[in-house]
Amino acid sequence: MQPPAPDTLRILHLSDTHLTGDGALHQGSVDTTRALESVLDHVDALPGIGLVVVSGDVSEDGSADSYRVVLERVGDFARRHGAAFVAVPGNHDQREGFRQVLANGHVLGAGAQAVVHTMEHVPLTVPVSGRSIVAGRRIVTVDTSVPGAGYGEVSDLALERLRAALADESTPFGSVVVLHHPPLPAPTELHDALRLQNPEALAEVLRGSDVRVVLAGHYHHHFAGALAGVPVLVAPGVANDTDVAGPYEEESAFVQSGALVVDLAADGSVWSTPVRVPVVGVDRRAFHHDADTVRRIIEAAGRR
Repeated sequence: MQPPAPDTLRILHLSDTHLTGDGALHQGSVDTTRALESVLDHVDALPGIGLVVVSGDVSEDGSADSYRVVLERVGDFARRHGAAFVAVPGNHDQREGFRQVLANGHVLGAGAQAVVHTMEHVPLTVPVSGRSIVAGRRIVTVDTSVPGAGYGEVSDLALERLRAALADESTPFGSVVVLHHPPLPAPTELHDALRLQNPEALAEVLRGSDVRVVLAGHYHHHFAGALAGVPVLVAPGVANDTDVAGPYEEESAFVQSGALVVDLAADGSVWSTPVRVPVVGVDRRAFHHDADTVRRIIEAAGRR
């Protein structure tokens, strides 16, 4: 992939890792730790990553050990790339275990510098929230999880915190909001029942703000849309890939992993590139041109 242009923030957007503390297979079929490792290995050569995001359902069982897996694997990746690392809870996450290991989710700051947190007891009813500055962008995390439920909601407290964060001193290149439940139509009946319940309340806060993009997960498939004029990008799932072409009233997924590469330019332009991890022994490479061959094709067919 081409390197990002100057002043462009390149984000590796991961979601729905569904890690387990005891190594149990997700849905009885997927080793999610191995799936995460496969994704990170596949994108390791990508240039210019400045921020790594995990947009919810970090854990399947809510255990501290599961969050230590993401802290170790994604944290190591981010450090090697000199990138910040941010995570937010989803409906499968447990706030207690999340906070115990990841604090408010802002784990590494710009340049992969460790973020220092003051550990204090926070009631489970209080949503996880945080903000940091990366490459001139304000990164704001919003917890849409509802303890004990699968659907999402932006609580009054979360809305208040988001509004306050966006009203803070301006940043040169605007803001990025990270949450789990997308404010977009759902692809299946099950996901529709587990959708974000109050997207209009979120839209009210976003409208007229400096937010350049909203990053979400939950649907285990790449989607793109908009809310209040702000692009909304949903990352593929690390754990599996939803069969969005199947019957609406049924729910199935393929053993497949992916990620999203999001480039946010200085002028606010945003574009996303889905990355699918090839399945060993199944996906056959159609062709491969080495660098010399590519240059010869360019010389023969490119613009002179």
